[in-house]
Amino acid sequence: MPQFDPESAAIAFQLQQLVSEFAHEIDSNNGLNIADLYTTDGVFFVGDTPYKGHEVITKFYTDRLARIPSQHKDGVRVGAHTFLNMRVAIKDKQNATVFFTNVSYAGEGQPPVRMTITPAMITRCHMDFRLEPDGQWRIAAFIGKPLFVGDDPFTRQQLLKS
Repeated sequence: MPQFDPESAAIAFQLQQLVSEFAHEIDSNNGLNIADLYTTDGVFFVGDTPYKGHEVITKFYTDRLARIPSQHKDGVRVGAHTFLNMRVAIKDKQNATVFFTNVSYAGEGQPPVRMTITPAMITRCHMDFRLEPDGQWRIAAFIGKPLFVGDDPFTRQQLLKS
């Protein structure tokens, strides 16, 4: 079992908060500022497709947002990401990994969405973090491997391209 001293416990808390900030950014702002949480050379994998660097990661989310009006009732998509079973592994004072399960939900139309909602996707994830020279932890890599894919057509089409 991992042992945490005060310094490593503080790092673990910071990283858990950063993962929570990541989920909040996606759910409340459609990920439009998500690149700020990444290192400049950070990479985000959707399935086996990498999106590397701030500009490319931002484009992924802006393109996604641009597709919503034509593909969703009232031009609105409601999403909720729940990150579960977080486990922090600190490699050294500048590098760490957070492992977790992402259970994401999606619906269309103005909230509250009034229908039975099952997960759009359940994904095994990990984020590699690096402590940057400015003293901020940032995501160097976010890798998710889908375990279960629900019936949400937007998720299937846009994230899995199938």
